[in-house]
Amino acid sequence: MSTSSRLFYVLKEGFLQLFRSRGLSTAVIVIVASTLLQLSFFLGLSLVLDHALGSAREKFQMAVFLAPAAQPSDRQRIQALLLADPRVASVGLVTKEEALQDFRKDPEIDQMVEALGENPLTDSFTVVLRKDAVEKPDELVAKLRQDPQIEEVDYGKNEWETVSNLTHVARWVGLVIGGFIFLTALFIISNTLSLALWARREDFILMARMGAPTWMRWGPYLWEGLLQGLGGALLVVLLMEALRRGAGEALQKYAGLDMLLALPAGDWGRLYFTLVVLGVFLGFLGAFLALQRKWVREIH
Repeated sequence: MSTSSRLFYVLKEGFLQLFRSRGLSTAVIVIVASTLLQLSFFLGLSLVLDHALGSAREKFQMAVFLAPAAQPSDRQRIQALLLADPRVASVGLVTKEEALQDFRKDPEIDQMVEALGENPLTDSFTVVLRKDAVEKPDELVAKLRQDPQIEEVDYGKNEWETVSNLTHVARWVGLVIGGFIFLTALFIISNTLSLALWARREDFILMARMGAPTWMRWGPYLWEGLLQGLGGALLVVLLMEALRRGAGEALQKYAGLDMLLALPAGDWGRLYFTLVVLGVFLGFLGAFLALQRKWVREIH
C-alpha cells in the first residue's frame, strides 16, 4: 500500500469514527472547549500585560536636570552626548521658563513662586529611551551623574522595577494555574478516550489477528483525537470572536474588559492560533496516552 493510500485510509477512518461514537466525541469536544476557555483567560491576561508593558516602555521618560550654573555651551554638549548614545530614542529640551509656566498652573505653587520672587527651577532634558534599553538604564544614569553640570537624573527606577516584577509574577502564576488546568483536562480526555477505545476493543483484536500493522489500528484513532481537539478549539474561537464583536461594548462597560478588547487584531489572531494549537495538541496527546494503556499494547 502506497503512502498516499495509507494516509487516505487513516483520514477516512478517523473521520468516520468521529461520527460513529458521537456521544463520546461530543464529550471530548466539550472538555477541550471548556479547558481552552479557561486557558484563554490566562493567555489574554498575558497579552494584556505585554501590551501594557510595551505601552509603558514607549512612554518611559528620563528627566535630566542641569545644574543652576550650567551654561548654554554645557546644555548643547549634554544634548549632543545624549543624542549620540545608542540607547536614547529622542531628547527634548525643557527650559526653566517653560517648566515654571507648567508649575504655575497649580494655584498653590503659583502663590509660592510669587512669594519667592524668582525662578528656582533649572533647564532639563526629557529623554525617551529605546524599548530594548528601558529595563537597563542604570549604566546611562551613572554616566550622566558623573557630569558636574548635571544636578539630578530622575527615571522612576523603583516604580518601573515594581511594575516589571509584578508582571513577571502574574505570568508565572498564570503559567502554573494554566498548566494545572491543562494537565487535569488531559487526564480527563485520556480516560474518556480510553472508554471509547474499550468500546471498540473487538475491532482492535480482530484487526490484530488479521495482521493489520500498528499504523492501521492506531492512525485513525490518533486522527480522531486530533479532530476532536480541533473541534473544541474552533468552538472556543468562534465563541470568543462572537463575544468580541457582538457584545464588546457591553463587556467593556460592565465587565471592565476594555484593555482586553482594545488589543490589536494581530494579538487576537495570535491568541486564536495558540488556542487552536493547544486544542489539537490536547486531543492528539489524549488519544496517544489512551493508546498506551496496558491492554491496548498487549494486543498483537
